[in-house]
Amino acid sequence: MDAEWIIRIVLFGIVHWVLAWVLIRDLASRERVFGKHKPPWAVIILFIPGFGSILYLLFHPQILSPTDSRQDKDQDKHTR
Repeated sequence: MDAEWIIRIVLFGIVHWVLAWVLIRDLASRERVFGKHKPPWAVIILFIPGFGSILYLLFHPQILSPTDSRQDKDQDKHTR
C-alpha cells in the first residue's frame, strides 16, 4: 500500500473519532433526540464512519450553533 493512502486512512480515522467524540458528548447532553432513542444514534455515530456523523448533524443542526440551543432550553424552562 502506498504511503499516501496510509496517511489518508489515518487522517480519516482521526477526523472520524474526533467528530464522533464531539457528537457523542452532544448526544449524551440532549434530553430528546430524533427518533426518541439515544442508543441507536450512538451506534450509528460510532460504527458508520463519516456517514453516521453527517447523518446525526443533519438531524440535529443546532450542534453547529450552540447559542440557538441554549435559547431553546431557556424557552423550554419558561413554558414548563
